[in-house]
Amino acid sequence: MKSTVALILSLAASGCATTSPPAGPGPSPYLLLLAADRDGLEEDFFAVVDVEPSSPDAGKVIATTPIGHRNSMPHHTEYELPPAGSLLFANAHHPEATMLVDVGNPRAVRVAKSFSPPAPLRFPHDYARLPGGNVLVGFLRSDGEGPDAGDTEDGHGGIAEYTAQGELLRSASAAVPGYPHPVRVYAVLPMLDLDLVLTTSARMMEEHSANVVQLWRYSDLALLKTLDVPAGRKADGSPLDWANEMPFGPRRMADGSVLLNAYMCGFYRLTDLASGSPRIAHVYDIHGRDPEVQHLRVGCSVPVVIGSHWIMPVAWSQMVVVLDVADPAAPREVSRLMLPEDFNAHWAAKDPGSNRIVLGAEMGKERGVYLLTYDPATGTLAVDGSINAGSRRPGYIDLDHQAWPHGPSGSAWAHSALFLPGDPP
Repeated sequence: MKSTVALILSLAASGCATTSPPAGPGPSPYLLLLAADRDGLEEDFFAVVDVEPSSPDAGKVIATTPIGHRNSMPHHTEYELPPAGSLLFANAHHPEATMLVDVGNPRAVRVAKSFSPPAPLRFPHDYARLPGGNVLVGFLRSDGEGPDAGDTEDGHGGIAEYTAQGELLRSASAAVPGYPHPVRVYAVLPMLDLDLVLTTSARMMEEHSANVVQLWRYSDLALLKTLDVPAGRKADGSPLDWANEMPFGPRRMADGSVLLNAYMCGFYRLTDLASGSPRIAHVYDIHGRDPEVQHLRVGCSVPVVIGSHWIMPVAWSQMVVVLDVADPAAPREVSRLMLPEDFNAHWAAKDPGSNRIVLGAEMGKERGVYLLTYDPATGTLAVDGSINAGSRRPGYIDLDHQAWPHGPSGSAWAHSALFLPGDPP
């Protein structure tokens, strides 16, 4: 197999998805990256990239802000930019720090506050903004022994609610008495119209995790249900190995159900959420670049949903798959974009002002990010050829060969990214 493949776009399946919302007022001029110094010798930092196609600096880093930590494994921000004037929640994994970031001036991003997890919870991972501005945070671990014999990564995770200014309001454990594996709260989906919160469980750097989803009552953070994610099944009814491993990214559908992908690329639909007897069913599975090679369908990671299109990075097949989920019980593939084999696509976020999407990578292949364009009529993706940061890859923001405004720091890598609006007046 060639070490680098050409960028290929393949439209699979006929017919069009339903129309998506309009693209917005125009392309966002900046991209925010939470970046790490590759050799760990200098501070990690936020980097702002000029992504205005007509700019002479397009594709270049124009501002940086060190975060006060070295070798911190910068990880997740919120999946969408919060309302104007709000502080963005982001985390540095190794120091277990949540940072509140002022992004009001893209050329002078600053860390306004940082806080540690509320004991005994540890390792913040996911952030979910509530309509009033508060933020729910998911934690992967807690102090104390885990239920797996010999597990050295502590106990069950949990959730907490903070004000928009980072003041702790309350917290709760995801522990299930007698459950044989630790629940690692990975992603958080508020459903306040039902007084519910749904969380998934997936390990990040841990050895064990339970393949479950949990339902919480939002009003008092009481844990209501822990549902085992069932094994996947092929069309002939035979088992589909690993399909339920590491439930990952839940998204609310137009019909009120929840669709989620597991990291091992099984898709599951949750229904009857408010009934007290919710149901979960395997409804789809993404096949990788080579369907006969098990590990090539691994890595369905952080999706973005636009209208009826579910845009799914698939890390170990180095591709992005677009599903039509107008009927969440029967997703169907409408397109896939193949990427170079040294880019394990993991994170997706949409430009609120245009039909551009940023892709971040994972597993040691985060040397840059890709910018894509999205056709809402067909679900087709393409590399954004209007951005070329001096690399031989159109649409690729290369972090190996940038000048860092805060000082020489060598190569960097980035995992998560969000588009930023223009300069303040």
